[in-house]
Amino acid sequence: MCEVFERAMVVHCAPTLAGHKCASLFTWRGCPDRAAQWALEASALLAEKGVQVRLLKAQEGGTLVYVYRPRTLLARLAEPGVGAFLSACGYEESGGLESLLGQLSANLLKGELFPHEIGIFLDYPLEDVVGFIRHQGACYSCQGCWKAYGDQGAARKRFQLYRKCREVYLSCYRRGFDVLRLTVAA
Repeated sequence: MCEVFERAMVVHCAPTLAGHKCASLFTWRGCPDRAAQWALEASALLAEKGVQVRLLKAQEGGTLVYVYRPRTLLARLAEPGVGAFLSACGYEESGGLESLLGQLSANLLKGELFPHEIGIFLDYPLEDVVGFIRHQGACYSCQGCWKAYGDQGAARKRFQLYRKCREVYLSCYRRGFDVLRLTVAA
């Protein structure tokens, strides 16, 4: 796997690699074919730790790389209200996780904007995803990795945890820890 791609995973996906978050997303600026190759290599490398890497949208100018923990993501999708929300967004749960991620990828390919339900797949609280849609991105209580509409204290704690995790992981990476060593086993 390319060192620059590995560094991007550490910078943008540290909370997922650490097991604090079910998934993370970053944009790889460069050749989509190389991103696909590196994503496959990363996925094979991290599978033993319970982490998968896939491309959600590959195109010239920017490829969306999704790093996730399937078991944790499934638990997230099973939380109260999440299934009904995704169903209202047109998702069919009958095909399982791969089907849901395929539907998310298809929705990303439909347009220039991110579909709002992507927040569910990135471990944002349901109340914050719904609040963002309802208020069209305005009237939020605080902002960090996302705009929070629910429990401001809980959101700030998560933002701080993710920020600290990124700092620690990047420091360790600079000292020679590779992405496999940095990834916590599920």
